[in-house]
Amino acid sequence: MNRLQVIDCCDKHWNPTAATLYHMSHRTIEHRAEGSWIEDEEGNRFLDFACSYGVFIVGHANPHVQAAACDQLARIATLPYGMMEPSQVGLMQRLARMLPGDLNRVWLTNSGAEACEIALRAVLAARAPRRRIIVARDSYHGKTLGALNILGQHNHRNPFDPLMRQVDFVPYGDLAALSDAMDSDVAAVFLEPVLGGPYLQVPVSGYVKQVELLCREHGALFVADEIQTAFGRAGRMFAIEYDAAQPDIILLSKGMTGGHAAIAATVMSDRLYETLTGLSDFDADYLASGAGASPFACATALASLDFIERENLPERAQRLGVRLISGLRRLARQYPALIEEAPGIGLMTGLKVRNPAVESAITMVMGRHGIHLGHSMNESADHPVLRFYPPLTVTEGEIELCLDKLAASLEQIGSRPVKLFDCLNLLVRRQYRLPRWFVYRLTGVKQT
Repeated sequence: MNRLQVIDCCDKHWNPTAATLYHMSHRTIEHRAEGSWIEDEEGNRFLDFACSYGVFIVGHANPHVQAAACDQLARIATLPYGMMEPSQVGLMQRLARMLPGDLNRVWLTNSGAEACEIALRAVLAARAPRRRIIVARDSYHGKTLGALNILGQHNHRNPFDPLMRQVDFVPYGDLAALSDAMDSDVAAVFLEPVLGGPYLQVPVSGYVKQVELLCREHGALFVADEIQTAFGRAGRMFAIEYDAAQPDIILLSKGMTGGHAAIAATVMSDRLYETLTGLSDFDADYLASGAGASPFACATALASLDFIERENLPERAQRLGVRLISGLRRLARQYPALIEEAPGIGLMTGLKVRNPAVESAITMVMGRHGIHLGHSMNESADHPVLRFYPPLTVTEGEIELCLDKLAASLEQIGSRPVKLFDCLNLLVRRQYRLPRWFVYRLTGVKQT
């Protein structure tokens, strides 16, 4: 299939909006990938600073992980629910060893959203009759129906209302607002140690620990969502390490297999597990996923974690992140009309831009320069953060190449009147309601 055939299939059988976006962005179809690079069906190479929002942390087609995956496939790929295999047990043991404190009870599943739903079931059972959940505005905890209840982005929730009504949303990083919201009805606080929804916000030192202490004071549970931040992305193996915070539950996914298989984990403390198993009408099996934790996924996760630890990728992310963030901030200062700031920690970085139109312009021009970035895909955000999430195996030369291409892209974009992007932003916010022919004409797409 060529690019147009793929887009046509997408239009007819999956998502017409996605097909339109592919046409608008002039994106080609990815064909193969290795290390930090992606090759399209025409043989063009692109530097991947998107990584599917942080998934490919050990580099594309990592040979160590691929060898383990092939070995597991040659033996056994999956098992019926309830049966165990050494790779599954080994992954549970590995996570318990890596995590701080008594985070020892592991539930393996397929996706971060499902891991979040397991945590929701656990906290509501353990803290009954409490029902209130507190989360941060603009947070991201998944879009399955259960996880959607605590998604901090109202535009994703609104079409499915009414949802759970006992959910309170507080500003991220605002301890006073969280303290005011806490009372004896709160079952749990769900928090990303680094906010990673339409925005990217790194909290002040001590914030995550103070959230934990507020939970302890009020008898609520603290759930740390490290789906984006764990395994080195934020410059530590787990972002909670910056504040020496100790959650009752931690959620893990994305980088756990380096993008080679789908897997996630909900890991809870021994103390919480004992509370749950002490309930007369509760069985720990109620939390289990019937289709999660295949031997194939577990073997790839173990190999990925081996590589992360052996190569000390968290330290590498912290060191190279300084180089990337300083470069982004230098360019942000040069183009204050387009870029508000460059938030980041480790290799979890980005540009907070003037509006979604500017984000789209940078994404498209950088694409023409051979760089893929992580578009926030949230046209309702006033000042979205365009993500720069390279593999943790990225080289200094690749970072410099990205910064050089960004400088050239911003010079091109910055030559246009800034008011033009304010006008285009009105179209971006309405793009899904505009006639397709009009959108294509604006973006130079040739009709076929």
